[in-house]
Amino acid sequence: MRAIVGTAGHIDHGKSALVRALTGIDPDRLPEEKARGISIELGFAYLETAAGDRIGFVDVPGHERFIRHMLAGAQGFDYVLVVVAADDGVMPQTEEHFEICHLLGLARGAFVITKCDLVPPSRIDDVKEEVALLADDTSFAEAPVFAVSATTGEGISDLRMHLLGVLPNLERRAAEGPFRLPVDRAFVLKGHGVVVTGTAAGGTVSAGDEVLIAPRGARARVREVQVHGCAVPQACAGQRVALNLAGIGTDDVARGDTVVAAEGVSGTHRFDARVEIRPAARRPVRSHERVRLHLGTSERAARLVWLGEVSSVAPKETALAQIVLTDGPIVTVPGDRFVLRDETGRRTVGGGSVLLADAPRHRPRDVETPERLADLETDDVAARITAYLELCRDLGSGILELVRGVGMTAPEISRVISSDDRFVRLGAEENAAMVVSRKRYERYTGELLARVGAHHATATSAPGIESERLRQTLTPVMDARLFRVLIDRLCAEALLERRGGFVAEPGHVVRMSAQAEDSAESLLAQLREAGATPPSLAELQGRLRLTPTALQEVLGVLVERGLVVKVSSELYFAKDAVEEMGEKLRRFLEREERITPAGFRDLIAASRKYTIPLLDYFDRSGMTVRSGDYRRLL
Repeated sequence: MRAIVGTAGHIDHGKSALVRALTGIDPDRLPEEKARGISIELGFAYLETAAGDRIGFVDVPGHERFIRHMLAGAQGFDYVLVVVAADDGVMPQTEEHFEICHLLGLARGAFVITKCDLVPPSRIDDVKEEVALLADDTSFAEAPVFAVSATTGEGISDLRMHLLGVLPNLERRAAEGPFRLPVDRAFVLKGHGVVVTGTAAGGTVSAGDEVLIAPRGARARVREVQVHGCAVPQACAGQRVALNLAGIGTDDVARGDTVVAAEGVSGTHRFDARVEIRPAARRPVRSHERVRLHLGTSERAARLVWLGEVSSVAPKETALAQIVLTDGPIVTVPGDRFVLRDETGRRTVGGGSVLLADAPRHRPRDVETPERLADLETDDVAARITAYLELCRDLGSGILELVRGVGMTAPEISRVISSDDRFVRLGAEENAAMVVSRKRYERYTGELLARVGAHHATATSAPGIESERLRQTLTPVMDARLFRVLIDRLCAEALLERRGGFVAEPGHVVRMSAQAEDSAESLLAQLREAGATPPSLAELQGRLRLTPTALQEVLGVLVERGLVVKVSSELYFAKDAVEEMGEKLRRFLEREERITPAGFRDLIAASRKYTIPLLDYFDRSGMTVRSGDYRRLL
């Protein structure tokens, strides 16, 4: 059974004793905890069911000094037992723990009034009233209340039966997607090596898997997987998991890190979220305030930046915000819940849910971004995908990034984008393809075509704009492979055409000034007269009195017109001279089958300076192929 039951409540209200009574396992494992009678660290236990399943229990410390430990443990709860001692009633840490459970989205649980053997029945009724006030107007308003005593056993059996009845019907965390395990313990087990434990937040893991310790970047191999102390072939989201890792040391992993699939989620320095400010904040929270972020088992310093035209948010209100990490990246995915405490870490001010895990920096008073982020919260799947594609850093997103970005499976995403014309797919390979929203695609290609047209207007003598140069001028800068796919698509649609390494508008005609035309005529005459031994670029500049840039423009036009052939960066030949030499080479190879560079030199009566580049050119053009020191016909 994939279920984790957690405790919450004030110090010395009997949380550990309750877990011990329910499971028979003492969650307090440290000598100091046993000596002082209080929990300092997270404690773990399990309840064996009649079917052989094990229900995990996580016991959290109740002291306010150890609130960070409570936050680290509470992130993985499926069901929470809010513990209130009958003698004390609701106390400050009861309220704060309950507030944290609310912010983490823990909507399922029960109240447990402990130490009932120490008070009269009337006192238990009073505490029930306190609990009702605490739960009023929350998702726990209808939660059951159990009165128990861990000492006498009163009510323990009823609570246990309640858990066994309700837990199988809980909604489970999805096992799809990359594996994620927020680490709450990391230690060395003698004879085994490094072991990490935590509640799996997503995906599955098996012995032999390669994993990454994020955001540190250390890589490891899973030697063994255990769930509640039992070796298993595979563990999945929602289970208490221990991993024995090979290939790393204790310095490579600690609480707050996340073990992820080797090709899984990476760290981020900023994410967008829906944030709720709670009454404990005591005042409106202004934009750019410093806070302590608790997410997974991590704690980070951060700044809270309200989005759109919002400058502050009052208690009990919600708004969209960007959380900017100031002391290192964090691992998160959409849907993760988090808690925000004040900069000193003394009180909880709010919390929320991650919407965009790896967010770009937004412009001040940007009103479009909040609208798109709101679309990420909708039930309309296509609208969610569109919103994510409009918000991501690149032009579009790969399928795997979409899986992480919108919380859907790859087959679901492929089905939606293939049947909806709001999306454009670039690239044929499923995993390597980029999905782009049609609106963004049309904006981007419109800008691309405008850049080509502007280049034609200012560089009339150029055959087009170099493809790589064009790619670098556009924002965002696309991956080179996918940019070639995009250009091919535009060429197939007759919106562009390729001209060697250049792209141009269809039908673009190269034009030069009258003076440049005169230079081109003179240059062509000199190349034709030189035949197999054309002058160098430096010699042509001197003879024609042209600058290097002007010479390149004239040569480029002649190449575009098909009158000159660029053999190398330094050598240009008249086309008819190249064709004549090529025909001589072909006839020779048809008779002799192969030729050496020296033989080709003698054949065209030119020096090695010309023959080697010419042979390389004929290889590139597909007429010949090199075999050792010889050339032969392809």
